Amino acid sequence: MTVVSAALFGVDWRSASTGSAELLRECAARGWTVVLTGPGPGGAPALTVAAPGSDPLRAALELVGGTPSHAVAVAGSVREVLAARRVGVPCVAVAAGAEAGPELWAAGAVEVHRDVDALMRVLDDSLLARPRAFGPVGAGTGGP
Repeated sequence: MTVVSAALFGVDWRSASTGSAELLRECAARGWTVVLTGPGPGGAPALTVAAPGSDPLRAALELVGGTPSHAVAVAGSVREVLAARRVGVPCVAVAAGAEAGPELWAAGAVEVHRDVDALMRVLDDSLLARPRAFGPVGAGTGGP
């Protein structure tokens, strides 16, 4: 099972989002294989894929033998939500950067949370609750 975490929460997501390493550790503890498409926070259990000139989500899935039906992308921008949609991976969005919730919903995110802390508070009701036991769509906080 795979959680694909695309360079998520802004240009330098380590400083842009407190709690991101905890989110990745919690996803791993719940049985997800965590794949980052960009550099991640120190100490978080994750594989990292860099796929210059290709679709990083598709490359991440290939890296672990994952399929879109067994993956969830976590994104922080409209561009990343659209990339997940192109691959057929449902997307949990965090509106912690310049992108606002309505834009992330419009791009196709199935959940939108105002920040990582908000996502962590509802994790048990999120698509990230555990692999293949997805919670109700729209469990996000800070929706339209």
